[in-house]
Amino acid sequence: MNELERKVEKWILKNGYPFEMRVAKAFKSEGFHVSQSILYKDIDLNKYREIDIIAHTNKLVNGVWINLTYVVECKKSTDKPWVVFKNKDLFNLQSKRYKILGSKNSDRLISKIPEAKRKDENLKFIFPSIAECGYNVVTAFKESKDLAYSASKSLLNACNYLVEKSNNSNLKFCNIYIPVIIIEGVLYESSLKDEGSLNISEVNYSTIANTKSFDESASSILTIASSVKLNNFIKELRKNNDTFFDKFIELL
Repeated sequence: MNELERKVEKWILKNGYPFEMRVAKAFKSEGFHVSQSILYKDIDLNKYREIDIIAHTNKLVNGVWINLTYVVECKKSTDKPWVVFKNKDLFNLQSKRYKILGSKNSDRLISKIPEAKRKDENLKFIFPSIAECGYNVVTAFKESKDLAYSASKSLLNACNYLVEKSNNSNLKFCNIYIPVIIIEGVLYESSLKDEGSLNISEVNYSTIANTKSFDESASSILTIASSVKLNNFIKELRKNNDTFFDKFIELL
């Protein structure tokens, strides 16, 4: 390797590209159909941006493709852990207004699945519990623009774009989109104990509720995972998809 190649390698490693490749490979090894660097139009910035990874499994039912798709943003944050703040008593975490992101066909499908049947450990990433969600995520030790906030915002914009394009398509499919951020680094959850001290614990993944005032259609839940047990996490995602198709095949 010559000097220029070493500089290129150093730049690639610094910007987190190998981690994105590793995440894509982990999805592929679990049998997902994987795409990388897919463009979407960010309505806030009015320009095209990249979705890092789109990974899905599907099933053809009566001529219609049912797609369960994880829309994934990968972020390198090895020196700055991310922290999800939780408070189980918040009013917004009891709300019924959070909806799963998906096409109109998926809205019809999900409306026919009873609440009791959604409460399955092997469906927790498709039907996350609002009561167990955090209310915010931040990047620790960060004094300037928060990476966690910008990543969450751009990911949800990407999902909303995919929903819109799905609804405007003439193709026969039913698309469900699950937003996921995977960080190359450590993830913590933090809450306040009854006596007022902080409780901080390392977790492999967590969820946060994205709440917008007076905008029920835009309230959604996203999953954040660390790279600590990446392969196990993606195995769980695959198990969720398989359980969904097995459990609701008659409904489908």
